[in-house]
Amino acid sequence: MNALRAAAVALALAAAACGGGGAPAPQPGAPGAAPSPTPFTGRPNVIVVLADDLGWADLSSYGAAQIRTPHLDRLAQEGARFTQFYVAAPVCTPSRGALLTGLYPPRTGIVTQLAAGGEESGAEGGMPDTETTLAEALRDAGYATAMVGKWHLGQRADFLPTRHGFERYYGIPTGYDLNDMLDGERPAAAPALEELTRAYTARARQWIGELKDRPFFLYFSHRAPHVPLAPSSSFAGRSAGGTYGDDVEELDWSVGQLVEALREHGLERRTLVFFLSDNGPWLSQREQGGSAGPLYSGKGSPFEGGIRVPAIAWWPGRIPAARTIAEPAGALDLLPTLVPLAGGRLRADRVYYGADLMPLLAGDVTRIPGPGQDGGREFLSFSRAEPVSLRSGRYKYVRPGYWSVVPTLFDLEADPGERNDLYAVRPELAATLRQRLIVLEDELSQGAPPPVR
Repeated sequence: MNALRAAAVALALAAAACGGGGAPAPQPGAPGAAPSPTPFTGRPNVIVVLADDLGWADLSSYGAAQIRTPHLDRLAQEGARFTQFYVAAPVCTPSRGALLTGLYPPRTGIVTQLAAGGEESGAEGGMPDTETTLAEALRDAGYATAMVGKWHLGQRADFLPTRHGFERYYGIPTGYDLNDMLDGERPAAAPALEELTRAYTARARQWIGELKDRPFFLYFSHRAPHVPLAPSSSFAGRSAGGTYGDDVEELDWSVGQLVEALREHGLERRTLVFFLSDNGPWLSQREQGGSAGPLYSGKGSPFEGGIRVPAIAWWPGRIPAARTIAEPAGALDLLPTLVPLAGGRLRADRVYYGADLMPLLAGDVTRIPGPGQDGGREFLSFSRAEPVSLRSGRYKYVRPGYWSVVPTLFDLEADPGERNDLYAVRPELAATLRQRLIVLEDELSQGAPPPVR
């Protein structure tokens, strides 16, 4: 193991060590009785909740012992929890662009990390108007569309959410610069950073009430638990997981508020809620304190801790309760899942590498086939415009880069922590996956647009 990898392992183990201890009682205000399982067969409302830099092991239902997340745990108990859910890039901007378009980063030109919150500065670009976002597809299908929170896909007027399918927007495009708070496209007075989650949650609840009489899509993109950590006074100092735990517990409270609003308006059986993170925990930021648990590395890395994230789907009556889905899936699956549900159409001139997850979520199938090893699916992760890892069935090939000085190969079913490099003992498989990665890279580069400026 080289020094760079050893240092990364040490960071990951240090972060994981923050999760020890007993689990306290559920916090006040946890959801009440389970909703009726009566199925709704019409077009559902859709709520996508995106956390920022939340680690795979930072929820109670994923093994966190010092962080209490009763609301998200309740969604997992009443719905489905994924254990192998992937994002397309281990940093915010390209991950979010891929989620909203269903396309890998080179196909949209959103390949660099835009400057926000002290992160790496990238091109001053954003979402191109040539692409169809999830919001645009659902709006065209007759949905009301609204977004709350962090956009991180461009600050210029033509890049804003309101120019890409969202009829309503309330948030800070870059993440947390309070001088950039917008209500629609107009500057708005911002709350203190510590009150941002509460302000976002209040607006989301308000819009659920206002939009309840027609199908709606709400994209709630949290800033939490991105650094700087800023829990409100109601949560500061409450978590055994420290300030990071406070932030995550307030995030959990916010999700509980959304579900409470749905129940108040009788919408729980006609609403699909999908929760996930944009990438893994930012282990180099000691203040953050997130954990990928048994997975290796974190944000910025193509190893599992950077690209495998917690993901929960909840739709009472349509998604059977208490399901753990070990079948690999990913954020690129959301658009080809949600658009058909809404009665919309996918663009015929785009190649989507995602799949419709509803048969898997509903329990009609246990596996989604793909072109990978043993008929399994394929998942790429990117560093800028370059695909740097390929999961193919149970195996994963990782190109060398700043994360590793040599190429590596892992069997993720036997070794999810990527501790046992098979490159030397399975050279023929490594060569096969390397060549397949090159083929996919060529496919994605053909006609790919330059980064939007």
